[in-house]
Formats: sequence, structure tokens, C-alpha cells
Amino acid sequence: MTVSAWLKKAKKLLETFEYEISIKNGSKKMTMAQATSLNELQHEIGSHHGIKQVTYKEGAQTLVEMIAMVESGRKTPPLTAG
Repeated sequence: MTVSAWLKKAKKLLETFEYEISIKNGSKKMTMAQATSLNELQHEIGSHHGIKQVTYKEGAQTLVEMIAMVESGRKTPPLTAG
């Protein structure tokens, strides 16, 4: 996966999580499909945690941290340039 494709997917998922938080669903568990997407993003940067449904707040925090690592270049080796 390219860096730009990874960032696009991650930011779209983060946008969804932030929306859920804004409508007071932050403490609810994300859907299984969202958990799978989060796990795929983690896997692409070499971070293997397994698929689990966490809350939207926890998912958003994880995504913010992962996006920061990818944007800074710390997690780009598994990703291809572009």
C-alpha cells in the first residue's frame, strides 16, 4: 500500500470515528467492519494487534497516533512511497 493510500484510508476512518464521538457515541464499540479496517491499517505499518472492537474514542486515539507516525516517516518502510 502506498503512503498516500494508507493516509487516505486512515483519515476517512478517523473522520467517521470523530463523527461518532461528536454525536455522543464515543464510548460505544465500533462496528466489526470498522475494527477490521483499523486492523488492516495497523497491519500495513507492521503493528499487529489483532482485530478487536474498541470504543470510538480509543479508535480515534489510535488512528491519530498512527497517522502521526506515518506522516513523520517512522512507519513508512512497510509502505511504498507515493
